[in-house]
Amino acid sequence: MSGISGIVSRSRNPSIRAHIDMMTRSLDHRGPDGSGVWVNEARNVALGHVLLATTPESKAERQPLSDMPGGVALTADLRIDNRESIHRSLRLESSPSDPLTSPKLLARAYRKWGAECTDHLFGDYAYAIWDGQSGHLLCVRDPMGVKPLYYVRTDSIFAFASEIRSLLTLPGVSDQINRRQVLTFLSGGYTPREETFFESIKCLEPGHLMHVFPDLSTSSERYWSPARQIEKLSLRKDSEYERKFRKVLEQAVGANLRSIGEVGILLSGGMDSSSVASVADAHERSSSAPLHTFSYTFPSLTERKRRFVDEREYIDAVLESGEFDPHFLDAGTLSPLHQLEDMVEVWGQPFNIRGLYTVSKILENARGNGVRVLLDGAEGDSVIGYGYDLLTQLGREDDWERFAEIARQHSENYQEGRRKYPPEKVFWNHGFGVIVEHLRRGRLRRFYRSANAVSKHLGIPRYLILKRSAYWVWPSHWRKKLRFMRNEERDLVPSEKFKRLGVSREDRSALGDLPSDEPLHVQRSLALQENRALTNALEAMDPIFAAHHVEARHPLYDRRVIELCLSLPADQRFKGGWTRSILRRSLRNVLPDKIRRRLGKVTLEGVIAHNLRRFEKDRLSDFILDDALRPFVDREVATEMLDRFRESGEPDSACTRSLLRMAVVSVWLRKRRHGNLKGPPQTVSLPKE
Repeated sequence: MSGISGIVSRSRNPSIRAHIDMMTRSLDHRGPDGSGVWVNEARNVALGHVLLATTPESKAERQPLSDMPGGVALTADLRIDNRESIHRSLRLESSPSDPLTSPKLLARAYRKWGAECTDHLFGDYAYAIWDGQSGHLLCVRDPMGVKPLYYVRTDSIFAFASEIRSLLTLPGVSDQINRRQVLTFLSGGYTPREETFFESIKCLEPGHLMHVFPDLSTSSERYWSPARQIEKLSLRKDSEYERKFRKVLEQAVGANLRSIGEVGILLSGGMDSSSVASVADAHERSSSAPLHTFSYTFPSLTERKRRFVDEREYIDAVLESGEFDPHFLDAGTLSPLHQLEDMVEVWGQPFNIRGLYTVSKILENARGNGVRVLLDGAEGDSVIGYGYDLLTQLGREDDWERFAEIARQHSENYQEGRRKYPPEKVFWNHGFGVIVEHLRRGRLRRFYRSANAVSKHLGIPRYLILKRSAYWVWPSHWRKKLRFMRNEERDLVPSEKFKRLGVSREDRSALGDLPSDEPLHVQRSLALQENRALTNALEAMDPIFAAHHVEARHPLYDRRVIELCLSLPADQRFKGGWTRSILRRSLRNVLPDKIRRRLGKVTLEGVIAHNLRRFEKDRLSDFILDDALRPFVDREVATEMLDRFRESGEPDSACTRSLLRMAVVSVWLRKRRHGNLKGPPQTVSLPKE
């Protein structure tokens, strides 16, 4: 993990060296192990870099790289995980006196393949390559967007950086607020992924590259498009799928364990983090140093509340099966607004704090134990998939008898774990949409035939299917009026504000407008590559980890794992009534049975609301009633939400999420007003080397 920056000027810029120095200094908190700049005043281009060394070869990095054939120079926040295959493809040899660092491998790859070198790289990266011969700049971001890359273009310059604060140091770069982004965030939605909370600053989308030409015009294109490139895998036996999956997963986890310091794992007790921990332990079993695990539990909560949120029994099952050095955080004593001001200043933008408020505390613990690399299994369910698309497929094929059989198997598996998921609920969640789609498209005969079949095989009254279907084919504004009449919904952000900006409700969804008539494996691929929620979570996580000098790694976001999972037939992910079946079967001798046979997961919504009310009643009021929020929210609705939160015994999760978003935006607006979002972080307590 590092920090990068750069400027290209249209004409002679006598201040270019001062500007790149200022931009790079703004990123010093990301790179304790070295920094450097490269300036070519004759070509009006400059690059900057700060280094956090996390792999053995990275200790020898000296960036930016320059003086390469063809006048090529580059700066990269880069970790290449398939080093051996690139060595073979390029027929390279490395020596102790001149180790081939990842940036040097990238330079050699660019020399051979040009911009298409992205097709050969596995790992996490954001990089920029200046090509002196063509006079243009190439900017690239990894497929899932683990590494961020922001940019700004004015009449006179194009500039990029790992963090927005670096760009805001440049003269002429405005910090004007992007109202569309703020309003959408407060409403719980998402804007296009290239947008940021600043009108003039954009974000290069994951899986994209951008050419910047001498006249500062740009051309952006997607280089990684699994929806169009991946074909369904077809093997003869289940065991062949299992071996292939396990091999690729072990390869990805092994590559992510390379480190010059201690390695840790964020272990929640869920299937993803438990799988990463178990595979990593098997890989490192011969190592003298056990892997660190970092988990949050809730021993301070009452037994009743703990039952819904604490995963200690699952965490212990993993710890007992391997050799780990465990560390625990009592999240029951932690405010959801813990270090909110610091985190907002470090990233410089609002973010969904629900999944991040425990992170800074864990990172302090990790650094104290010498950990520089922290593996995370979060959102692996989006990659591996639950397999519910098998049910959608059966519904499309009108095989409701088979649908009902699988739904009953699934329900029985839930009952084995003392949980409830009745077959009829499986239908409402994963089959009902197929029937509604028939009605929307005017396929009335097929709609009635499907409704009759569902009623027959699942015992759901036909009139109930017809009633609910009618509701969902109503125009969305009718449904909204009905919810308002029932007092179920009042908009925190008035719809008139969105109308003035030309933003529809569909524009704000996490996935955008995905086609419903594509094959299911293509829809899965599109959902993953276009998922705005995943991108936002990664972008918020990066600067917080970087400020603590710890690199976040995501083995389940390895390109090889993603492409294999997207190629799997649906029945390999949902078999015998078990979701995520390929993961359970492949790791039957590695993952503890308590984890393998687990269904469902906990949600922190209740404890977040409980702790928010317990620790932050007064401060929350200060944020929600901040006059700076008036241009963005309905003050009356905000006050009603705050009152309901204070008075309700069990506040609803939607209300809690809205209050948290308002608190984050309030802090961000204050930080912007006081000038804390540009240049080096001023008021936060950053770790010292």
